[in-house]
Amino acid sequence: MNSRRSTIIFLSACVAGALALAFVIIWPFLQPFAFALILAVVFYPVHEAIARFTKLRPSLAALLSTLAVALVFGIPAFLIATIGANEAFTAAHYLTRRSAEEGGFVSFMTGLLSEPLHWIGRFVDVSKLDIHAIISSNAQKVSVALVSFGASIAGNLARFVIGALITFVIVFFLFRDGKGWAYRGGRLMPLSEAQVAELYQNISDTIIANVYGILSVGLAQGILTGMALRVVGFHSSFLLGVAAGVASIVPVVGTSLVWVPAAIYLLLQGAIWKGIFLLVAGGLVVSPIDNVIRPWVVGGRVELHSMVLLFFILGGVEAFGFLGLFLGPVVASVLAAVFAMLREELSGEAVPTSRGSAASP
Repeated sequence: MNSRRSTIIFLSACVAGALALAFVIIWPFLQPFAFALILAVVFYPVHEAIARFTKLRPSLAALLSTLAVALVFGIPAFLIATIGANEAFTAAHYLTRRSAEEGGFVSFMTGLLSEPLHWIGRFVDVSKLDIHAIISSNAQKVSVALVSFGASIAGNLARFVIGALITFVIVFFLFRDGKGWAYRGGRLMPLSEAQVAELYQNISDTIIANVYGILSVGLAQGILTGMALRVVGFHSSFLLGVAAGVASIVPVVGTSLVWVPAAIYLLLQGAIWKGIFLLVAGGLVVSPIDNVIRPWVVGGRVELHSMVLLFFILGGVEAFGFLGLFLGPVVASVLAAVFAMLREELSGEAVPTSRGSAASP
């Protein structure tokens, strides 16, 4: 008996040490794995349909499904990147031409800021402010900052491409072997099949609901931003609205990446009230709608109180960045499911759920 107990203790210590080392090893790949898991859960019904329709071997069906998912994200990303690059090239060409017409970058910026300073001068004394000297003294710093920013973008793009490749490789294996992994993981839990299935269903529903929430928020914020930009007279309001919808997934700043620069541009052009209108619309309508739509959409499927979801979403974003949009609600859903199971075990009675009878994972 003592020998068996010693063996169990020794093996448990080995497992704990191995898990700690494994955690350190896989930590750099945590985000790609999490995103791959999200994609696999959302698109798994599509993969099953492809596997049934093609009647291919599991590896070929998983490869075909992975390529389909890559196209779903790759084609829009390529189109957005192409349009954005063209717009950036047009803007750079315009600034270069205007700078040459105005006698250089310093003279161009001085002329650009003269109208806003004239308006501000109605309320504040700016007569001692030599804007030409300020721009001249900081032109070199701006140039260095722009070069550094460009290098940072190039480095982040390379990391993004590598992370995307790793993500889709993991998606392939999740499509091919994920169902077996989930079954074996459930067998390791000291829970009944119904409880394991309920836990898995909670996680799956939460992930899918969060995807719906992200798409709903992006659509709403993109439309509202485009409408506000159209009202103030931006000709490329549709493109900027699409950019705002994409930017809505960025934690904390979100669509302000679009409407704040647009408002600053209007202010620099002397369209003061249009710029103020855009700032007010963005700050009071576009950005706050995230806190209304996301808990409503997610809460409708996950069956948690909207206030609880809101705090877990905000806390998840604060702790994990964009990944927290998924981890926060998943943690809340798992907690609710585990507490329900614990209450069932303590009371000895089955706790009714709105899902009905759970299937095995």
